[in-house]
Amino acid sequence: MEAHGVGKEMIAAMAPRVRNVADGQEILPDVRVRTLPGHTPGHAAYVITAGGQRIVGFGDAMHSPIQIRYPEWSAAPDHDRAQSADFRRRLVAELEEPGTIGFGVHFADVVFGRVRQDEGGPVWHPVDV
Repeated sequence: MEAHGVGKEMIAAMAPRVRNVADGQEILPDVRVRTLPGHTPGHAAYVITAGGQRIVGFGDAMHSPIQIRYPEWSAAPDHDRAQSADFRRRLVAELEEPGTIGFGVHFADVVFGRVRQDEGGPVWHPVDV
């Protein structure tokens, strides 16, 4: 954590308010955490399920909709490019599942979308909210 500007004093001050979670753990009713290996230590996504639908908020796992088609394209902060690309491939497959909406915080004005296949591979299709 110190490599990311978080010193030992800050970690000690936060410790009583932090709880460790495991990949896939339900942290609130209908909310599960997913670890995102390869980007930065501790990076996570959140999957919220309700009424047969779900939304996957994937944080910094992808920085542009073009990474849906090209998950091997990494962002500068990815500390393990191969591992983060592998995770993005699995994430794209998960986002293709029926009833799934993705939330890509870095996707500018198209942050909510669904992944669908076209003749060249998977593509991000924005949805209105």
